[in-house]
Amino acid sequence: MQIKNINSVQVFGVVAHVLNVTRAAQTLHISQSSVSYHIKKLEADMGVTLFRRTPTGLELTEAGTLLSAYVDRGLAMIRTGMEKAVSRAGSVKLAVLPMFSSRWLSSRLGSLLEAHPELNLSIQSHNNSYARNGQPEQFADLGIQWGRGAWPDFRVTRLWPERLVVVCSPDYLRDHPIAAPADLETCTLLHVDDERMWAEWFANAGLTRAGTQPQMMLEDRHFQLSSTINGLGVSLFAEWLVQAELSQGALVDPFGHGWDTTFAYHLIHPRDAQLPVAAQVVHDWIMALCADRRAGAGPASAADAG
Repeated sequence: MQIKNINSVQVFGVVAHVLNVTRAAQTLHISQSSVSYHIKKLEADMGVTLFRRTPTGLELTEAGTLLSAYVDRGLAMIRTGMEKAVSRAGSVKLAVLPMFSSRWLSSRLGSLLEAHPELNLSIQSHNNSYARNGQPEQFADLGIQWGRGAWPDFRVTRLWPERLVVVCSPDYLRDHPIAAPADLETCTLLHVDDERMWAEWFANAGLTRAGTQPQMMLEDRHFQLSSTINGLGVSLFAEWLVQAELSQGALVDPFGHGWDTTFAYHLIHPRDAQLPVAAQVVHDWIMALCADRRAGAGPASAADAG
């Protein structure tokens, strides 16, 4: 269906929010008759009724409610596009996970800025929430997300395969001897986001985790790391992320090896938003850095992790 008058769509969007012709006219700085004209014209073009009059005012019809949701999202994307069009051509927002950023990305950013001095890079931190953001294109152009990659509203590329390692403090291991996977059934499990990583680990070990098992949900990976070092429980981490703590003895690995996982870090960007040229540069730079690892394991050491 061809949109014959974008002004009518914009007027509809305002009326749908305030449900009052007078207030819509004041908001748009036009007359009430102009508002009524645009609504009638849009209804005629579409062949549906968008509003019904009630004793208490206007109400959206089913068709109006459906259209309103799309108009809100469409106008938001238009505003985002206009903001990007008038901003510096080299501006790009990258959403990052703090621990990934501090242990891998930050030490490498210098090479990106040396190669592309025209870039105006803005780093946006998030707690693995970018893929759940209602308007991700307004938060960042692209981002790093941890998970299994099942985010249908995004274009997703896994950075590299991961292996998880079970870790705890030396004191915790002394007080809670762990020699076999089943020994974890009496330990306090620490995790971030949700319980899926531990659920996968127990399933791969042929165990069923009891619903009464003690556990603690923490805000982010840095807090999880400090809580594990301080002896609050047992954690799963990407193997490369905690190599420094293992080498220094702040953490111990009771099993002495990592475990395959379906979880990984991914580079993602909104599927319906065109990636700006500057963001494409950052995207390609990150993928080039990861190219030698995507076919194998992730970073092998804390030093490599930066």
